[in-house]
Amino acid sequence: MMRAILVIVMLSVATPMLALAGGPNPPPDLVQLEREVSLKMAHARDEGFIEDSKRKTLADAQTLDTEGEKALEAGQFERAEDDFLKTKVLLHNLGI
Repeated sequence: MMRAILVIVMLSVATPMLALAGGPNPPPDLVQLEREVSLKMAHARDEGFIEDSKRKTLADAQTLDTEGEKALEAGQFERAEDDFLKTKVLLHNLGI
């Protein structure tokens, strides 16, 4: 329950920050993809993977998610979408 509240608070803070970044607004489907990936990343971090291969995959997913966030803030929507989709695949491979 506490995790869900934390995620909601994080999303409510992150969404206005996107608007303050300036430039054109991201497409609604990209915003939805970013939210979905953010929630899945939070869940994956909570899993606490022990196996080295899974920790490496999670680290790779975190890197891509961070790059996607940077691209989104910079208005590079195609690159952001590509990074978020790759992150989503890695998380799927982890069972998330």
